[in-house]
Amino acid sequence: MGAAKEAVGGFVGAEGLKQQGIRQNQEGKAQEAEGQVNDLGKGIQDRVGGTIGGAVAGLTGNDAQKAEAQRQHDEGKARQRGVELDLQKEAQK
Repeated sequence: MGAAKEAVGGFVGAEGLKQQGIRQNQEGKAQEAEGQVNDLGKGIQDRVGGTIGGAVAGLTGNDAQKAEAQRQHDEGKARQRGVELDLQKEAQK
């Protein structure tokens, strides 16, 4: 929405609309960055928790707990990789 306001404002010469679009665009980027940081932290937390849980389950022989720990690890890894891919795409722009 911000990019559209910025473009229209620039096209029609409405500086206020253009500036509002720039601000909205910046706010959106900040929110996206915050979400990426949260996802990255959750991904790392899940990977570590899954690894530790899997080790404990392996020691106790609890196959159900081991499977759950592996699922947690895999979800964390996927979340972390998703953030990494997003950051790579941004860097290539």
